[in-house]
Amino acid sequence: MTLMLLQCPILMEPDPDWAGHCIARPITGSGQGKGSHRMFSLINTVRPLLAIISLVAMLAFVTAAGSAATQPDDDDLPQPLIEEMINELLDRLSANAEQINQDQSVAYEISNELVVPYLDFPRITRIIVGKYWGDANDEQRQRLIDEIRALLIRSYVTAMSAYADDTLTDEQIVYLPSRYQAGDTKATVRAIISLDSGQRVDVQYALYRTHGQWKIYDIRFENISMVLTYRNSFGDIIKKEGLDVLIAQLEDRNSRGDINLPGEVTKKMDESSAE
Repeated sequence: MTLMLLQCPILMEPDPDWAGHCIARPITGSGQGKGSHRMFSLINTVRPLLAIISLVAMLAFVTAAGSAATQPDDDDLPQPLIEEMINELLDRLSANAEQINQDQSVAYEISNELVVPYLDFPRITRIIVGKYWGDANDEQRQRLIDEIRALLIRSYVTAMSAYADDTLTDEQIVYLPSRYQAGDTKATVRAIISLDSGQRVDVQYALYRTHGQWKIYDIRFENISMVLTYRNSFGDIIKKEGLDVLIAQLEDRNSRGDINLPGEVTKKMDESSAE
């Protein structure tokens, strides 16, 4: 049997008619002649080339797979979540400013829709109550969660409502680079709000990841933690008078619409009221 060797010209650019330029030449001999030697040399030349190509392809696949495993999807990042929440909250507060001035409950309805789903109130309450959480019964725990939730939302929404008249464009909110890395279960998202009055307000959101979702467990205004502020003041009350007294005081404060905010925020609110 006579084997045929295809000799084709080396093409610098793709040519759809490359097969028409190939010349068939017979390979003769029993394997020891010139033809078999040429075929042996060709195989020896191609074999290491194929091995190199295969190795490069394998390394590229492994690198890509490793990169995909370590780089989180946009949906898994905490910062885009907070950005979307803040932007939509401020837009809605601004759009409903007249209604909110007449009825503050409108602001709470907006907050319940946009903010509350991202807040872990049971965890926040446990942090605030601290060591006294273990002393509370189920009824006391639920009442604490309900009252602290009402106080926290009222304080936060009141603060953001005070900024809503000033903060009308995305350019007035700058998000600082996050140090979050793939696999982290905690993260902090920091936003600097520049007001028309020239004030700059630093708002930080502390989050943790649970069951594939990011949840907020603390909000800081001007580096002052709302959760730790409550913990310090509420801890003194519990220590001196007990859990039931704290719950009764919280119910009274919420019924009167009291808030608890850092000084910089209340200063801004006082200025807005004076105007």
